[in-house]
Amino acid sequence: MSNITVDSYIWGIFWIYWILAAIKTRSNVKKESSGQRNIPRIVHLILVIVSYAITFFQFKNIFLWNRILPSYEYVDYIGIAILVFSLLFAIWARIILGRNWSGAIQKVEGQRLVRSGPYKYIRNPIYTGIVCGFFGTFITLGSLASIIGFCIILITYIIKINREQRFLILEFGEEYEKYIKESWALIPYIF
Repeated sequence: MSNITVDSYIWGIFWIYWILAAIKTRSNVKKESSGQRNIPRIVHLILVIVSYAITFFQFKNIFLWNRILPSYEYVDYIGIAILVFSLLFAIWARIILGRNWSGAIQKVEGQRLVRSGPYKYIRNPIYTGIVCGFFGTFITLGSLASIIGFCIILITYIIKINREQRFLILEFGEEYEKYIKESWALIPYIF
């Protein structure tokens, strides 16, 4: 089986789980206030789709599909391991967040600031898992297209983190400002 097929299956399983978990959660969530208008949310979704398309669509005879990393079997295994562990990390974070999860920037009924599990050290561990999953995909595929996809997803989530952080400061005040000082936004010791 090719690397792109393996990576596609792993991402596919992850997104199937994610959608099913979202459907279950959405039935238990009540919107109290919205911090994310439709346009930024749509732009975010489009950028995520574009990053997947660029990463996984095989641009035959186009420079984007040229490998920029050497193709060694052990490098492929490292990339797949990073992908799997990153997505498992995102799933763990999603489970810990439970009913506090929402795909939009909003406050849900009875929401509390979660600071356990991966949230003890990283404020956005779901985004960390997805971004690192894209990094693992880049290592596995090693193409120019996959590094472009990784960069798009990284920038997309940095923008979303900044918007979300402003909203959460308004919602949780000093409690969230303290949390910012005690944790990392996305990648420990980097951001």
